[in-house]
Amino acid sequence: MLTIDWKERLTLDTEDYLKNKLPKKDYDFEIIFIAYPERVNGKIPSEVVTFISGVMVKEIARKHLDYIPFYKHLWLKKGDYGKLAFGAIIAKLMNKKPEIYIPLLEEMMGVGNTSSVNALLDKVILPLVRKKPENYLEKVLQWTKSEKEEISWAATNLCIKLIKRREDLIPQILTHFQNLWVYPLGEVQSLHVLLLKAVAKLDPESYLAVWAEFGITRDPQIVELLCSAIVDYDPDIKKEVELWTKSGNARVKKASLSAMKVLNRKKGVKA
Repeated sequence: MLTIDWKERLTLDTEDYLKNKLPKKDYDFEIIFIAYPERVNGKIPSEVVTFISGVMVKEIARKHLDYIPFYKHLWLKKGDYGKLAFGAIIAKLMNKKPEIYIPLLEEMMGVGNTSSVNALLDKVILPLVRKKPENYLEKVLQWTKSEKEEISWAATNLCIKLIKRREDLIPQILTHFQNLWVYPLGEVQSLHVLLLKAVAKLDPESYLAVWAEFGITRDPQIVELLCSAIVDYDPDIKKEVELWTKSGNARVKKASLSAMKVLNRKKGVKA
């Protein structure tokens, strides 16, 4: 935990950096906190970087366009510290000028790996979409369809977290994902399974409605999704799965036979 003394020093050093170095396009912001004595696994604690990011926002927040090159440099050139600072700064600015910061966010997401993009969306977008889904949810759903797998994975993961906090958004989100099932899902398929499992626990009625709508399908991908998302025994689900076990399609048959084992095990637990 940052002491009052260190907060005062970091504040002064941040203000000095913003006044004397940043205007000269000196983006080596590490000079602000490099003297901090404590380390966690050899690194400056994240709360230190987050704190100075907050000080920065207070000083430069009104000049939104002036500092875009600096924000980009943080993400692209300054490693973990820079990415942490970028996320902390954009999280505070996004709702002020989304027309500026959403394109910036998307650009940086495009050059991030799965872990960094996932962390960025958690930090910046999840709090906003929870409070104002009318402003941000459609954008998140667009990202789930991104051709860049890192973005689609992170956006889908965000939706799973979102429905656990906003169950009222389940119908809209679930409908969106169902519409994606006609396309190959690739590595993101496992997250669709997790989404369905979350829906099953939060809103069993909606989950069973999915089975009622898609239980007659013979599409291998949809069968795999439904079979992998079974969380409890249900006689109607078992009827559909039994039909799939007679399929001549290898993927359908494999998924349904595995699902039958799960159903029988779940039935035994309930008995």
